[in-house]
Amino acid sequence: MARGIYVAICICSMVFFACGQKQSEGPIQLPSTSVLTVRSSWGVVTSNYLRMRTNPSKTSSVLDGLTKGTIVEVLSATEKEETIEDETALWFRISLDGLKGWVFGAYLEVLDSKSDAEAYARELK
Repeated sequence: MARGIYVAICICSMVFFACGQKQSEGPIQLPSTSVLTVRSSWGVVTSNYLRMRTNPSKTSSVLDGLTKGTIVEVLSATEKEETIEDETALWFRISLDGLKGWVFGAYLEVLDSKSDAEAYARELK
């Protein structure tokens, strides 16, 4: 029992003295890093009907069909181009209303901002 009291007194003493230490002053400077940079790309469907697929392949399952002028957020792209029906392009991973999938880039105009995408979509309609 005396050992338990001794341990409790030691712990309390350490907490008391640790709380009394002077904190370092001055702002904390963080290094600049690209991880903190957020940049979105946007796309506009340029064909009358574009299939959103589960994977970047023309044989993968279709999740949804997108119509001309639909604006999507572009999340990523494949590293290698593919040729489908004489069109060569990357596949783009996109998001639309929470649904994420892949579209063939030959039928998607990729832009740097949502406002640019909205202006481009208005021109298509």
